[in-house]
Amino acid sequence: MHPEIEALASLLDEASALLRTHSESHWADWLDTDARRIRGQDFYGIEHLLSAYGGMGSLNDVVLAGAQVAELRREGSTLSRKNEEFDALRTRIYSLAKRLKREENQRDT
Repeated sequence: MHPEIEALASLLDEASALLRTHSESHWADWLDTDARRIRGQDFYGIEHLLSAYGGMGSLNDVVLAGAQVAELRREGSTLSRKNEEFDALRTRIYSLAKRLKREENQRDT
């Protein structure tokens, strides 16, 4: 398997686990499904993943808070760090997925 494909699937697993610890099962399920598709060499997994970004209610809007909104506001809090970690993961996932899509599109031309 292409190393970047496995790297993307692993990042999705990591993001999904983090989302589940904060009761974000909708997005965790979305990422798990895409990770399975991507590992199975189904390019639709990358397209579906990229559709999660942008627009209202997208993956970009997810904030790990749950019932702990007050903790989220405290700079340096555990929850604040978890959101920073999730934001970094989300960015890495998007960048890698876009790169893989570009490569796929170049192969098709």
